[in-house]
Amino acid sequence: MTRWRNSQDRYGIIAQGFHWLVAALVLAQFALGLYAADLPLSLARLQWLSRHKALGLGVLALVLLRLGWRALDRAPALPDSMPAWERRAARATHRLLYALLVLAALAGWLYASAAGLSVDWFGLFRVPDLVAKNAQLAMLFKDAHKALVALFALLLLVHVGAALRHVRLTRDGVMYRMLPWNPAGKR
Repeated sequence: MTRWRNSQDRYGIIAQGFHWLVAALVLAQFALGLYAADLPLSLARLQWLSRHKALGLGVLALVLLRLGWRALDRAPALPDSMPAWERRAARATHRLLYALLVLAALAGWLYASAAGLSVDWFGLFRVPDLVAKNAQLAMLFKDAHKALVALFALLLLVHVGAALRHVRLTRDGVMYRMLPWNPAGKR
């Protein structure tokens, strides 16, 4: 039976939904950002970057909602079979992933503002600029956005690798807690 809220040993469907939706949108963000960055300066490039910025704001909003939900619905405890260092590393990795998602989105928004490239949310409304147009600040925020995204990508690989390790090596059911289905009676 699917639970809305987290239980002691599994995430509920709301936490799972946030997790997988943000994961899918982040992958789309990587693809959009890399594709648009390689385009020559043109209307097409600006349109793809506009989509990237709008989606980035959506990811930021979802991450903030996810953090709000997480504050209301406590995450299941990690198994006692995991060494203490591994539990600490898992908590630190999750906190860093959330922080980098927020910071990368804010750096991108600050870059767009400082570059004078307003952010329009899918044509529905314009988002206010966070800073006045300033070429030096734009370059600083652009570099910060790239660095934060690169760090996030690296940490994401660690996160995925750890999830796969729990499936293939430790077989402790940790990854199955975030899946909406329960394969072969796993915890």
